[in-house]
Amino acid sequence: MKIDVKAIKELSENIEKYGLEEITLESEGTKISLKREIEKEVVTQVAAEPRVIAAAPKKIAKTKAEAEIKNYDSIKSPMVGTYYGAPSPDADTFVKEGQIVEVGDTLCIVEAMKLMNEVKADKKCRIVKLVLTDGAPVTKGADLFLIEEV
Repeated sequence: MKIDVKAIKELSENIEKYGLEEITLESEGTKISLKREIEKEVVTQVAAEPRVIAAAPKKIAKTKAEAEIKNYDSIKSPMVGTYYGAPSPDADTFVKEGQIVEVGDTLCIVEAMKLMNEVKADKKCRIVKLVLTDGAPVTKGADLFLIEEV
């Protein structure tokens, strides 16, 4: 059986339709797990080999941190995957809070299906906050960094 975008879409629709918390599909060495969060968001994790899949952090009621997010622009994830703030586990992070970055500077990596995709700055800005920690699952459009233009 071939797993494609259509199959993933059908799985995500069924998770909602039947009120399921999780669906897992494995085919030809590829494993896809979809988990429904409290707010009925579907978190997708794709792995080429079996491994433990971490659930996204649960969202809580509006807090001071959420209010802070509204005061800054953000750099968002271009895809679903896993966030990495450094090129390797023993290397320094690409950026630190307070750092000013130039257009084209690498900010992080989003791994999707064993492909490492660099996220680069599209404008000169100051990194106000690193939103995620290494290894965190990320959805398309999720905030990666809070920034302010300089």
